[in-house]
Amino acid sequence: MFTQAEAVFGRAGVGRAEFASWLHFAATVLGHHDYAARVAEAEPGLPWRTVWAWWRPVGAYVAEPNLSGDHTAEVYDLDGGAALKVWALWCEDTWFDLDTGRRLPAPADGEAVRRDGDDPDGARLFDPDEDGRLLHCPGTWEEPVPLGGGRYLYVEDRGVVVVEENAAALAGWPRGGADTGSWESAEDAPWFRPGTRGSGPLTAAGLARTFGEARVTRVPGEELPDALEHRATREFLSEVGLPRHWAAGVSSFEAAPELLRPLTSTAPEAGDEDLLHLGTFDFGYTDPGLVGVHRVTGEVRMYQESVIPLARDVAAFTGLLESVRRYMGACWSPYPAEDGIGAFHEAVRALDPGAQADGSPSAETWEHLFAAITELSVYGY
Repeated sequence: MFTQAEAVFGRAGVGRAEFASWLHFAATVLGHHDYAARVAEAEPGLPWRTVWAWWRPVGAYVAEPNLSGDHTAEVYDLDGGAALKVWALWCEDTWFDLDTGRRLPAPADGEAVRRDGDDPDGARLFDPDEDGRLLHCPGTWEEPVPLGGGRYLYVEDRGVVVVEENAAALAGWPRGGADTGSWESAEDAPWFRPGTRGSGPLTAAGLARTFGEARVTRVPGEELPDALEHRATREFLSEVGLPRHWAAGVSSFEAAPELLRPLTSTAPEAGDEDLLHLGTFDFGYTDPGLVGVHRVTGEVRMYQESVIPLARDVAAFTGLLESVRRYMGACWSPYPAEDGIGAFHEAVRALDPGAQADGSPSAETWEHLFAAITELSVYGY
């Protein structure tokens, strides 16, 4: 908790009360709400508290939230309440209850009325002007959306947060303007217990968190073709699954509409009758790549101009695609104390070292796919 707070806000020598605000934020982001409540109880003089947050913690490599690039957060009034709609290039419209942060279904047409924002009189909570309070916040916490009642909404690449100022504690707070440079002093990314933040073997729940349950295809064991003899592949496709759609940069992958048909029925020129069709890559600038799994060995191969090995098995292939999607935000918008690209390379090497080894026939393909998040921006250039 302490290292998460310092990784976001830096290592400035702040007092007990302000550090309590940092700690309250970190606990809320990590989902430790009881701990956050105890922090607030132990330090009633904290200058601000976190009401709720949809936020990617430092060192946590998750697919959402990822608000890298263009993004918006709009407040709407509903019958009996208010809601927040968040959109970004890699985030479809997502609705939240404005007071609690609870996920909401999209309202029906005409049920939500967009609220016009009004700037409050006087200094904001994290106001960089000289008459603002001398508080510390990340350099990305700019242009807040005032919500009234001392609450503010901050939106940036890593997520959204609603904070509330403590008017009594701030009444005599020193002035001089908010310090937005402290977070640059953060040194080390926090440590997480293995298996708690996306590490470990890919599971059905993990795949669903990354792509959404509706965008994962699984085949019940009794419906798998008898031609697929590789037991581990049968178990993976029936229990974990395969993303229906994947995209990064100019490239995309679509699962085959008729999964596990012989690849030669789609491309007779592929010639290998032991390959069963998993899906197809669209690389943007070159010929499509038809992906198949060997029905006996479980190896994943791709046919373009010829058949080449692509991944050790379906689990490795799916894991590599899932990792690109999950590490996007950390690669495009890392915290100062975070090496998202380095962490991504380490993760994918562990999944299938042979697929990316120098001289491997598949190395060029994976380098092209990985470049979407390691070399190109969120905008694809």
